[in-house]
Amino acid sequence: MRLTLLDRYLSKRLLFTLAKVVVALLLIVIVVDLLATRRRQIEKYDVPWRMILEYYATFAPTVLFKYQAAAVGMLLSGLIVFGRAAQDNEITAALAGGVSLRRLVRTPLLLAMLLTVGTFFAVDTLGAAAYRRFERLDNEYFRGFSPGARQGVSWTNLSGDWTAHIRQFNRRALTGEGVIIHSVTPELVQDIQARRIYWDETRGKWIIEDGRWFAFDRAAQLERTTRITQIPAPFAEPPDRLFALDESPDGKSAAALRRDLRLAGGLGMPVQAQWVDYHAKFAQPALLFIMLLLAVPFALRVRRGGVAISFGLSIAIGLAYILLFFIATGLGHLQQLPPPVAAWLPSALFLGLGAYLFRKTPT
Repeated sequence: MRLTLLDRYLSKRLLFTLAKVVVALLLIVIVVDLLATRRRQIEKYDVPWRMILEYYATFAPTVLFKYQAAAVGMLLSGLIVFGRAAQDNEITAALAGGVSLRRLVRTPLLLAMLLTVGTFFAVDTLGAAAYRRFERLDNEYFRGFSPGARQGVSWTNLSGDWTAHIRQFNRRALTGEGVIIHSVTPELVQDIQARRIYWDETRGKWIIEDGRWFAFDRAAQLERTTRITQIPAPFAEPPDRLFALDESPDGKSAAALRRDLRLAGGLGMPVQAQWVDYHAKFAQPALLFIMLLLAVPFALRVRRGGVAISFGLSIAIGLAYILLFFIATGLGHLQQLPPPVAAWLPSALFLGLGAYLFRKTPT
């Protein structure tokens, strides 16, 4: 496709404006978060400045793509660029010269499409890594929570109909204390109580130590107790299956999340909510293209409003999308909507609205 002077002019203006708007929105969010939320935590935990800078550097992808600052920035940039072009009669001159509105916006929309694709791959790789680092910094420096801290865990639907509860578990070392494992079947009622459990990497098994194994045979009405020194646990699931859903979907690539959902589904874990998050990984980047498509007809209709009207309109449309997104994904999490529908419904509605308004825009 051959780019004309007009194509290059509008694309450069859009990219330049988008860069300024996105940086401005990012700085606003960071300053507000720093002063309103993190200042007291910084003082309380004496967080070093180097960690503060790294924290906000890793927080940036969340602001841009999870909080939709990039999409709102694209909408605002489109309103500013095309609104200014309409105000200065540049669009009128182009239309009078035989250039259709569709041809006029073709290159900026193609640019938005390329940014959409690039955004997906950036979020899926660098963004996921940044989010994992962001969570570690948040826990370690701003919440006073060590990644190796011991918390309780429970695993259900294990092989052999076992259920396990561990009072204190170190997820980094894969060791736990205060172990209760039980199973109820038509033939047997079994209960294991042990002091310690750990994952033996060389044997590929969970090992339990220092406890007792109680078993009650329903048919024979017999009860027996076995002393445990060290034996393999009665279930075979490895750590990557048991903790498949513990990490936030934002810290995983789409492929890794899909793999973990299949592993968790195989254990009978509820995965409806996470499948909604999986499909949202594809739906949300598309908002960059959709917002620019919306910006063009709105810009031509409010051409005399200037930056103030553009900013207000951007915030209103952005809030409307976020509200609709939370409603749709909430219904998906409650299993009232299929996961693909819950993730794509807001984007599909806004895409339809943008296409309709664009078609009805007077030229």
